[in-house]
Amino acid sequence: MTRAAMNPAPYFSVESDTLGTLRVAGAITFSNAARALAHMPQAPRAGSPLAIDLAALENSDSATLAVLIAWSAAARARGGELRYQRAPQGLRNLARLCDVEGLLGLA
Repeated sequence: MTRAAMNPAPYFSVESDTLGTLRVAGAITFSNAARALAHMPQAPRAGSPLAIDLAALENSDSATLAVLIAWSAAARARGGELRYQRAPQGLRNLARLCDVEGLLGLA
């Protein structure tokens, strides 16, 4: 049995609600960060920022921060904006420790 089969990548999802807010659920870690990058939210090119609810995000680590920063950078490159909302305290603490709160709009 391979190591990947013994330790499957954690579950995560990005879903939209009826108000247009995206909800991220599960965990984004080193083992599934590439998949998370492939599911990058598409912010509008101009106009209203896209709200992303992080309340159901679990077990944040530096890979989580890297993915969220990459999502924001890609949105800005297209002229859009992501607004992260309801970030779990663990993610906030890690962002503060890594001095990236401003990049995520958590400051």
